[in-house]
Amino acid sequence: MHQPYKNYMKAIFFYLLFFLPFHSFSQQTLDAIFKKRKVTGVQILVIKDNKPGTYYYGKPKADEAGKVDGATVFQAASLSKAILAYIVLKMVDRNLISLDEPLYHYFAYDRIKSDTAAQKITARMVLHHETGFPNWATNPTSKQWFTSALKTKFIPGSGWSYSGEGFMFLQYAVESILKQSLEKIATREVFVPLNMPSSSFLWRPSFTNTGAYGHDKNGEVTGRNEPFLPAAAYSLLTTAADYNNFLQALVTGNGLSAVSHKLLFTDTVSVKKNNATVSEPASHISWGLGVGIQRNELGTAAWHWGDNGDFKCFFMAFPGQNNSIVYFTNSKNGLDAVPDVLTYYFGKNTWWALQWLDKDF
Repeated sequence: MHQPYKNYMKAIFFYLLFFLPFHSFSQQTLDAIFKKRKVTGVQILVIKDNKPGTYYYGKPKADEAGKVDGATVFQAASLSKAILAYIVLKMVDRNLISLDEPLYHYFAYDRIKSDTAAQKITARMVLHHETGFPNWATNPTSKQWFTSALKTKFIPGSGWSYSGEGFMFLQYAVESILKQSLEKIATREVFVPLNMPSSSFLWRPSFTNTGAYGHDKNGEVTGRNEPFLPAAAYSLLTTAADYNNFLQALVTGNGLSAVSHKLLFTDTVSVKKNNATVSEPASHISWGLGVGIQRNELGTAAWHWGDNGDFKCFFMAFPGQNNSIVYFTNSKNGLDAVPDVLTYYFGKNTWWALQWLDKDF
């Protein structure tokens, strides 16, 4: 037998002996996490030490035979907000919008016409979640939302309070400036240049076959959102692979000036609520221009979570370390598994962001 062939066969033997059992064990370990937490379907793209890996689990729809794979489209929920933040910073770099000009000067929002304080809200306040708006004045998917009065709860710029309403105001200002819909803007500024072919703020006919359905805590099918209007706060439909392309651009600053990129992660505000004692988790969390900032044993991470009820998702990235994860689920129980998933991939650390979500948010 020729020596090169013998070496080749030896390499195959060691691959089968060592790699496949380990891979199988890894798959089983993650499978057990999601089975225990009753998560219906999962899609993960992780980068560890600059090496990408994927993981899929479960079904897009519990009562059908299909399996989640790389083409399954999930609701990104509030991970949508980071897309708008990126677009706004690109506009800042082109002098198309100012972070500190009242948005009302760009778009006279009818829902705040009786609130003079709200008319002073800026893009920076929106991205920092300092608008003073509630998360939602009423259900944003209802017809009533479009005409409901929107009022501030406190003076804009004086404190942190998470708000989807703020991102919708910012979206309308951006659309008014560029005279295009968010979908067209995002396609031109994000989806095409960052290679995100399966991403959209609107429902596409192709999603009929690839779109996942939501599931309640018992694993029962609840349906799926098929948005016909783009909503920067919650309507993004995408895959883990697509969103990872965006996340890497966000982390490296691809498409942004050095100044704007720095603002994402260093110009931060405390998540302490007005007149509240700072909890231990909150002391490790702050907010940049559109993303959360966590500091733990591994260093500083950018992160965000998404919650559309029966779709839960999450991302975390450590700038400069080549470590990140994009995590999508079609389950109300989806976020319950995240601490175990992060520990599985990155080791046992204190995941302050998740503790904060559980205790303070």
